[in-house]
Amino acid sequence: MVKLIAFLKRKQGMSLAEFRDYWVNEHTKISARLPGLKGYYINIATERQPDGEDAYFDGTAELWWDSIDEMEAAFASDIGIAAGVDAEHFASFRVHLYTDEHTIVPGPHNRDGD
Repeated sequence: MVKLIAFLKRKQGMSLAEFRDYWVNEHTKISARLPGLKGYYINIATERQPDGEDAYFDGTAELWWDSIDEMEAAFASDIGIAAGVDAEHFASFRVHLYTDEHTIVPGPHNRDGD
């Protein structure tokens, strides 16, 4: 299994609440339908950050597929292309990092959507 971590910065002039609302409630209507998608988490930066500094990124997403080939095919699909275009409505910057996940201490949520 491969996990993509996406790092996003909101558009200038957009509040963090507007960014969160669009990403979680609108963008996911497209992005959650990516072919072969096994899991999808969105993480939005909190207002409070270390040393009182603004976060460099406003949010991350974690998305899982069985392989890098399946992931890349999903982004090349019509839904993947539409998701990329839609991301321009709320993100001024986004970068993708392909990762292999290693769980050291399981988190409080299970991977079944809890």
